[in-house]
Amino acid sequence: MSTSTEQPLYLRIADRLENMIQAGTLRAGDRIPSVRQFGQQQGVSVPTVMQAYTLLESRRLIEARPKSGFYVTARLAKSLVEPSLPRHKPTRASLEGLSSVFNAVRDTNDPRLVPLGSAVPSDDLVPLEKLARASASIVRRNPAATFRYDPAPGSPALRKELSRRSIDWGCAFEPDDFIVTVGASEALHLALMAVTKPGDTVLVESPGYYGTLSLLAKLKLNVVPVPACICGLELNAVREAVKKYDVAAMLVIPNFSNPAGGFMSESNRRTLLQIADEHDIPIVEDDIYGDLPHQGPRPPCLKALDRSGRVLLCGSYSKTLAPGLRVGYLVGGRHHDQLMELKNTLNLGGPALSAMTVAEFLRSGGYDRHLRKLREAYRLQTCRTREKVAETFPEGTRVSNPEGGLVLWLELPEQVDVLDVYREARAAGINFAPGTLFSPQGLFRNCLRLSCGNPWTPRIEEGIATLGAIARKHAEP
Repeated sequence: MSTSTEQPLYLRIADRLENMIQAGTLRAGDRIPSVRQFGQQQGVSVPTVMQAYTLLESRRLIEARPKSGFYVTARLAKSLVEPSLPRHKPTRASLEGLSSVFNAVRDTNDPRLVPLGSAVPSDDLVPLEKLARASASIVRRNPAATFRYDPAPGSPALRKELSRRSIDWGCAFEPDDFIVTVGASEALHLALMAVTKPGDTVLVESPGYYGTLSLLAKLKLNVVPVPACICGLELNAVREAVKKYDVAAMLVIPNFSNPAGGFMSESNRRTLLQIADEHDIPIVEDDIYGDLPHQGPRPPCLKALDRSGRVLLCGSYSKTLAPGLRVGYLVGGRHHDQLMELKNTLNLGGPALSAMTVAEFLRSGGYDRHLRKLREAYRLQTCRTREKVAETFPEGTRVSNPEGGLVLWLELPEQVDVLDVYREARAAGINFAPGTLFSPQGLFRNCLRLSCGNPWTPRIEEGIATLGAIARKHAEP
């Protein structure tokens, strides 16, 4: 019998890495060293390492991703199925009875709860010290400017940086095209006020973000929820809705939607714009997750394909930089003057210091460096969460597999009432977002959203495992 020392070197390397994977030292989603880097670390040739990696690929323990490297395979998660497309018909609904989101928002900042509910970056992922230094430097250089009103359209320095970045979005906006807002929430508020009036009907994604549904309710608007999944809006349902109802506007998230994680293909985006053109319907685009692909270049926004000026583009730096900065933006095109008037009516300006801080972070290159780390963190956290869900949740659970963003949408077996799971989980110190929050009709009772915005820790891992155990109990006959 051959001893281990008589085995080929590449085989010994492969076995060593496999043992690390089986022991959990290397976990699902981890990037392993490049062939050249590992060869230098171990003092072996590149061909030897390549042989070892090829063997590990054949054992389905690692996978190569073009222009990215080698990663530990999420083996259990490979068996997961995407959530099914919602089966409901697009029917107009009033938002008068919409549940309050107060409790969901309150739980966001409760340190006693395992934070699986709110789609915001953890403090550990926010460049707090760099932002603090940038803010302090700005205050020292020009204290008066930082504490004045920042009247619409907002900070010239920030609008200049937004103009520069808009090239990456597939657009080429001028600084004067932008209005700086207090987060994406105000941008959406202004955009909807510009293109609707109380009693109008807005086409929305289903499931749809509960914060946006709450905003629509406060504006006294009705909605037509159209089924959406990982590929975005179901376009046949969009056609049906606009023929049946007098739709005043569409509100969509084409890039990594919340909560379904949907990403619309370019052909589907063109079709959506064609439908909007045919029926003369403005589109409010929420691009808050556009900067967060898990790998590859930033995808263009829907506005990049807009040739008729009907798309109002909204975005912010809440999901990428720091929620508390409250810095967003709006490009309203032909509605620009009306939006300026609405902005001045709503408030006299946003926080000047926040806008100037973001502008400086963008200008210095700090944002791009931070964004590379953040994208990798969200990718890794999403991968590990899916793997843990596959390990601990009841058989038949479906889980989204988004290409970007920081949330997962789960569809549990039909007999599970997630509100019962929610009550038990919260009593156990775990917070998540139950599916009914994402529907004005109270649909998705067996669904939930998990946030992947926190670094992977034993507390997060144990929280998901406990939640899975609770879900399994409620799935039992």
